[in-house]
Amino acid sequence: MSHGDAAAYGAWFYESQQDGSARSAGRVLPLVFDLVRPADVVDLGCGTGSWLRTARELGAEKILGVDGEWVDEEALRIPAECFLRHDLGRPLRLDGGRFGLAMCVEVAEHLDPGRAESLVADLCALSEVVLFSAAVPGQTGSDHRNEQWPNYWRDHFARWGYELVDCLRTRLWDDPEIEPWYAQNAFLYVSADRLAHDERLRTAAAETGRMPLCVVHPGLLALFSKPFAPAVPAPPVRRPAPLRFVAPGR
Repeated sequence: MSHGDAAAYGAWFYESQQDGSARSAGRVLPLVFDLVRPADVVDLGCGTGSWLRTARELGAEKILGVDGEWVDEEALRIPAECFLRHDLGRPLRLDGGRFGLAMCVEVAEHLDPGRAESLVADLCALSEVVLFSAAVPGQTGSDHRNEQWPNYWRDHFARWGYELVDCLRTRLWDDPEIEPWYAQNAFLYVSADRLAHDERLRTAAAETGRMPLCVVHPGLLALFSKPFAPAVPAPPVRRPAPLRFVAPGR
């Protein structure tokens, strides 16, 4: 995303998503925190900070949200000092060490395809554990530029030695409180070194493969499809018999 995209991601954009985003964060992040227990969390493409606010409520001592100039500081759900303005269309370098968890949820599809490799590199530099969610082909949305199936992102993370851990979707799939795109697209990516030393995450990684990797959530499909119902034939119209005139005396 470039500075010219401010109109595409103005206050209306975040206001329209805020409630669903906050509600979804409240369903996804407790599962992640139960596994990872991060003391600090960074969110690339944080918007107004709904996910980071939930992370703080779950016990994260340090949070940092990163997003562009189109985010209205007055609309932030996190303290202003926890927000960094940065054009996510460009690589990000932060000083100060790694975080316990890095997040990037429903953001990558808004960036040009040429940014995909360096975005994943940024996330892997920030944490050993990444919560990642990105729109699939046909999902559509405001200014989507790079919709991809999960195997595309899996291969990018694999270049940095990160393994896809698919332990969230089975727990979120039938949850009516979560927006369907999060239930469909949420994965953890974990470094090989972290998996080797973290029994809880190794157990979670063993769940990978229980669901097909590339699937579409029924709730998402319903947004773009009219339900099919066979046409019910109309009952035959009963017309009154025609009146016949009978002459008197006949």
